Amino acid sequence: MRNGGQLGFTLVELLVVLAIIGTLVALLIPAVQQAREIARRLACQSNLRQIGLAVSLHENARQLLPAATYGGPYNTAGPAGSSFTRLLPYLEERSTADRYLQRDDWTSAGNQPAVNTVIPTFRCPSSPASARVQGVRKSLGVPVDGNLTAAVTDFTAVYSWGAPFAVPATPFLRDPWAVGAMSPFPEDGSGLFTGTAIFRQPRLRDTTDGTSVTITFHERAGMTARWVMGRQTEANPSTAATWAPWAGQGCNWVLSYEAGGATWAPSGLGPCNVNCSNHQGVYGFHTGGANALCLDGGVRFLQDAIDARVLYAYVSRSRGERPGDSP
Repeated sequence: MRNGGQLGFTLVELLVVLAIIGTLVALLIPAVQQAREIARRLACQSNLRQIGLAVSLHENARQLLPAATYGGPYNTAGPAGSSFTRLLPYLEERSTADRYLQRDDWTSAGNQPAVNTVIPTFRCPSSPASARVQGVRKSLGVPVDGNLTAAVTDFTAVYSWGAPFAVPATPFLRDPWAVGAMSPFPEDGSGLFTGTAIFRQPRLRDTTDGTSVTITFHERAGMTARWVMGRQTEANPSTAATWAPWAGQGCNWVLSYEAGGATWAPSGLGPCNVNCSNHQGVYGFHTGGANALCLDGGVRFLQDAIDARVLYAYVSRSRGERPGDSP
């Protein structure tokens, strides 16, 4: 100002400041995104723990575990539904529990208000799935009713291991199906697809492998679309009409996949086992793995590099394997 000049920044100085700000923003954005994903993952695990507590309360009240699914062809004839419908009274969802008609099928007109209620506990914040699915199918093999809608879940109950059912065939001949803790199908059962199978309500004592290493629910997120290894391959697949709704018969026969995740492994023990496909696999939208709930209420983060035999041991309740403390 002594020489009559003006105070201010030169163009070069402004560019330097903008470059510094841009660099700081570039460094901060990944950190913020990582922090947000950590928060979403923790919220997802918290929701699973609430479901685990509800399972425990159900067992304490009834001395029975909620079946992974009920109604034909997976349990008995009559109204069909999911384990989630049985757990509603033990969650903080009293209004939905009061509206859900347990004696009616989940697709009945009387249950539509409850079935369309979005239950935050049944969702994972990391999932891109829409809140509801348009078009509902009571079970596999039944035509889709395009007029029905239902709120979705990002979790699924474990029924058993997928195909082939006897992997490995020996020495665990007692349970060729490798059934899960909440499966109504007995270890020595037969005739599942012939209508001659005899089902029973699962009990805590059926799980002899250990409650801390037997999973009851796991993430199968994004089910309003088909996802394979982080890529959406199909929007609104027909399977979503059956498996996406929280009230439906959306239990899981856990499959192991070939490398790439596009097809399941015919041997039953493939190289890809977590975050491969949400068709019938353990699938979450977290880096490095997906969450699973054990019968004791603990939540494990199953790594995407998990060996098929380890996941197999987590699924089965009574084959004698123990996957150990490291998932």
